[in-house]
Amino acid sequence: MTGARVEELRGDDPRQLGRYRLLGRLGSGGMGRVYLGRTRGGRLVAVKTLLAEGVVEETDRRRFAREVALAQRVSSVHTAQVLDADATADRPWMAIEYIAAPSLAELVSAKGVLQASAVRWVAAGTAEALVTLHRMGIVHRDVKPQNVLLPLDGPRLIDFGISHASDLTRTQLTLGTIAFTSPEQARGEESTAAADVYSLGATLFHLAVGRPPYPMDGDTLRLLSRVQRADLDLGGLSKELAPLIRPCLAPDPAARPEPAEVLEQFTASLSGLPNTPSGSRWLPPRWTELIRAYESQGRSFQETGEAEGPTVDQRTSALPPPDPTRVLPEERARRAERARAAQASMAAALAAQEEKLRRAGAARKPPAASSASTPAPPRSSPAPAPAPAPAAGKGDGGWFGFILLAVVVFFIYQANAEDSGSTRSGSSSSRSTYDSSYGSDSRHTSAPTPAPDAVDLAFRAVDSGDCLTAYDDGHASWSTRTPQTVGCSAANAYLRVTSASEGIDFADCPSGNGRSYWYHSGSRSSFATTLCVERQFRKGQCFVAKRSGRTITASRTLNLWNCDATEVPHGFNTVLQITGYHKARTFYPAGYCSRSRDDRNIYWTLEVDGGRNVLCTTAV
Repeated sequence: MTGARVEELRGDDPRQLGRYRLLGRLGSGGMGRVYLGRTRGGRLVAVKTLLAEGVVEETDRRRFAREVALAQRVSSVHTAQVLDADATADRPWMAIEYIAAPSLAELVSAKGVLQASAVRWVAAGTAEALVTLHRMGIVHRDVKPQNVLLPLDGPRLIDFGISHASDLTRTQLTLGTIAFTSPEQARGEESTAAADVYSLGATLFHLAVGRPPYPMDGDTLRLLSRVQRADLDLGGLSKELAPLIRPCLAPDPAARPEPAEVLEQFTASLSGLPNTPSGSRWLPPRWTELIRAYESQGRSFQETGEAEGPTVDQRTSALPPPDPTRVLPEERARRAERARAAQASMAAALAAQEEKLRRAGAARKPPAASSASTPAPPRSSPAPAPAPAPAAGKGDGGWFGFILLAVVVFFIYQANAEDSGSTRSGSSSSRSTYDSSYGSDSRHTSAPTPAPDAVDLAFRAVDSGDCLTAYDDGHASWSTRTPQTVGCSAANAYLRVTSASEGIDFADCPSGNGRSYWYHSGSRSSFATTLCVERQFRKGQCFVAKRSGRTITASRTLNLWNCDATEVPHGFNTVLQITGYHKARTFYPAGYCSRSRDDRNIYWTLEVDGGRNVLCTTAV
């Protein structure tokens, strides 16, 4: 069983906002952080803060208050209701109805695409939400699969953080996810209700086909250009859905249907089918299973008021992704070691230079008097500066020593500066290379080209298709510091690399049970590497999980654990053993994993590999 991923509160997180006790982090966004909160009576809310840290500017505070007022005007069964807010607080916040349900993006990623009738059912509810917004003069501007949650009683359109009333919005910014953005938004033009219709069409195409309506090659700039031109790729869209979805994706905003027309068309397409609002009728069992898991988790949060550590969901791997700007402890230690080595190297160079100058001074003799005049320096050379007076007792090496000592201090400062700010937002940033040339004349000496260290080279040596000996150690770390390749048929081939790329690019790595990424920030940002990986499952292997009665509430499928272990990591209480690894099915009958008629063990199935395969597991 899975559910929403809730991270533990950290040192800079508040424990209370207004009357809501915070249970954990739900995520972060452009507006700030989002927390899971709970009233004393047990009602759950998603509490959004304007900013996570820093002083809130008055203009931001006024804009936040305006957006709260707009969102509070919205009342629809297909939107999340704003319950409370305080724009005057030190950390402005807004409490929104918490919907214990997965997003469309997660459902497609973990459970596959929908049949035509289910797509129409989701479309009708989402279009109804847009009708309500547009009737009030609000353009959402960020309709995408991640912003549509799906409980069994119908879709909910969420996240009004970048929504605006049309009379307040004349921005030239392109907001939202590029692949679901309208061409006019991508070109920086004004967003109207027609832009939301286009995004709805792209979202529904994703539900039906499993990808956005563009060629996806991982090149963000190329994708942006395609969106601006409406260079669509609608291959795979069924003939049944094409007449409903294609008009929404018209390049010309004026040619798109109105939200009310979309609602009418999708509602009419459902005529003749059973009239029930419940998703149990429309959605496949693999979808309803995940939705009910979220419902169960929500009830647990309500009853206990506890979010016991991060819960693994189908979107993410067992390893919680670190904040893009956080430097891992092992990386920090490695950089400190590198700075110490550089300091020692420079000190040795200083000693060698001073020894050289001392010997030169000892060998130097006063020049003999000569009547010949000293030739003038060439015109292209600057006149020599007067020699500085030597420090007492130091000789000629004193001022060189001072200069080189300053060089050492500056080098260490640069290394520390790189440690504290070399990456931002998951992307590499370039840095100028410090010119460490020294000696009698450094004017014509260029800076040495930085070279990758041994760890950088180890990551760069890994290629797609390689298998690695690493695994999740159960404590949110990999079992080895550097990747070690091994034949994929070897018993210790625990991970397979699905793609390897330079830079920090883990957002494109497939997610879900048994899938994750391994990124290396590099000794320099230009040496960063990202490996997309998936677990190599074998019968007999074990991993840790959390069990409540007969239900598995969390599992670390990338983990490898001793099957005979009597201890497990904090937050877990069970060791699961893989008893079978099979091709996934749409339905698993009772006794599917049993090894015989007399087998009385309890088994749990976990779909892995993007829903292609399934694990049979039992507690040991």
